[in-house]
Amino acid sequence: MLIGSFIQLLTTTLFSSSALASRFSSSVERDANETSLSGTLTSRLGPVVNLGYAAYVGNSSLPDVTFYGGIPYIKPPVGKLRFAPPQRLNERPVFLTNDDIVDARNWGPLCIQQPAVMGIGSEDCVTLNIWTPSNVTSKSKLPVYVYIHGGGHYYNSAQGFPANDWVARSNGGLIAVALQYRLGLLGYLSSAALRADPTAGPNNGLFDQRAGLEWLQRNIAKFGGDPSKITIGGESSGGGSVVLHVTAYGGEKTPPFRAAVIESPGNDPFYTEEHAEECFRNVTKQVGCDDSSDIVACLRKASIGAIVSAVNNKPSTCKYEPVIDGGYIPDITTKLFAAGNFSKVPILAGHTAQDGSIFVGKPESISTDQDIVNAVLKRYPGLSKATTDAMLVTYPPASATTPWTTQWERAMYAYMESELGCWDYYIGNISGKPAFNYRWDAPDPNLIASRGTYVGAAHTSELFYLYDGTNSGPSASVAQPVFTVFDSAQDALARQAVAWWSSFAQTLDPNTFAAPGSPKWDPASQGGFIVAALSNDTASSVPSSRMEQRSDDYPNRCAWWRSVADDVRL
Repeated sequence: MLIGSFIQLLTTTLFSSSALASRFSSSVERDANETSLSGTLTSRLGPVVNLGYAAYVGNSSLPDVTFYGGIPYIKPPVGKLRFAPPQRLNERPVFLTNDDIVDARNWGPLCIQQPAVMGIGSEDCVTLNIWTPSNVTSKSKLPVYVYIHGGGHYYNSAQGFPANDWVARSNGGLIAVALQYRLGLLGYLSSAALRADPTAGPNNGLFDQRAGLEWLQRNIAKFGGDPSKITIGGESSGGGSVVLHVTAYGGEKTPPFRAAVIESPGNDPFYTEEHAEECFRNVTKQVGCDDSSDIVACLRKASIGAIVSAVNNKPSTCKYEPVIDGGYIPDITTKLFAAGNFSKVPILAGHTAQDGSIFVGKPESISTDQDIVNAVLKRYPGLSKATTDAMLVTYPPASATTPWTTQWERAMYAYMESELGCWDYYIGNISGKPAFNYRWDAPDPNLIASRGTYVGAAHTSELFYLYDGTNSGPSASVAQPVFTVFDSAQDALARQAVAWWSSFAQTLDPNTFAAPGSPKWDPASQGGFIVAALSNDTASSVPSSRMEQRSDDYPNRCAWWRSVADDVRL
């Protein structure tokens, strides 16, 4: 009842919000040769998409936008498929009648979170959500944007990232998708025992995302999409996942996407095999499988209660995240990029202005050089003293030539540029394809109001603007997303940003369908980046977004972080 209640409330919030009910004149014109999405199937509940093996009815309560939610794209990863790579659904066409239509007017359940709570989340959660123009047909062949949510690879959900506005404000020129995938222990548990079992393995959360992209390649045309025009995007660990798909198998010539959006990419350092085994042993002990003759079979038989206990009773260093597996992730990511072993696709990438602020502690906690080192060691506990000494030289005390003015800002920059604030610039300048960089300067007012360690445009701030006043989906600790009504200045920047992002997904250029009055976004190859900023004029809501040029010291600091890749393990 708890899950049903909050999903019902969530749906009411999402589909009644006047902020989301943007009307548009569709660019998709029907003619006599176009084919309906449903074939011969109909439902009084809404429009139907017939995939041949299954049919789904969508939610058309928003003007000109239809939502299809909770659509499974792999077999449920439960029972004998727990800890198994994603298994493809039986998509063999069958004869379907109206009685076979599945109600897809709402979200699917959350995946089990970390921390975990009994009754919140499910193993059978690997689903996707699709927003289409309501008058789309199977002949439309629209570009597709696929969002991979963040949350450290171990919490959050797709439900807090509605893309109604992306479809509406693109004048019906775009289809948007949000993926859910196995999280934390159930998605990323790793050990020699799992690798030795032919039915199991590590990195299943990442493989779920890949399976979702492959499902879209096979099926998105039935929703009116073009499988050759898929852009993947994500923020934080979602952005980190996008990076791992770009480097998959050491670089694919034809990945299942044509472009990538990378927002504040965040993967933790890859665990050593020894540390992964320590975390695995903790799990087997918690569920009572440590002395089993078949540990994998025992883990698969464990109750959800036992899994929840293992999730919640673990060393703080065990987060269960992607690991180097010798295949999909063949090596440390920085090394793959340096060697050119990645898919060469167009990139839109950036970070927030104070991306490291929430990770280094409160300003009053950082006053000495050792405080700075300790703050960075929280993320990179394996850094050598030689590296931390060199870091303090690379990030010298504040002066007239540094962008930081305090010790806390010095720590924030060091932490931010180790990955969140440098990979976007680096990746965008070595692909040889069109690339665009940004810095997000507008704060999320809800984060600032929390009065925690959020300072300025902190990590995740852009999501408030891109997704209608929220920046996270429901989790074990948050029953439902909280949507905040924009003021006029926030609304203006949100419209500008959504237009840029969706324009890139449509045409590989954020300028093509930019909002009127937006500054021109120059390619990253010209040494600049867009600064996305709220109006600085109290009498006007027009954003003060602008192009800026990089200073020489920023690429130099980024290059230093790449030089210590073995130590950082990113």
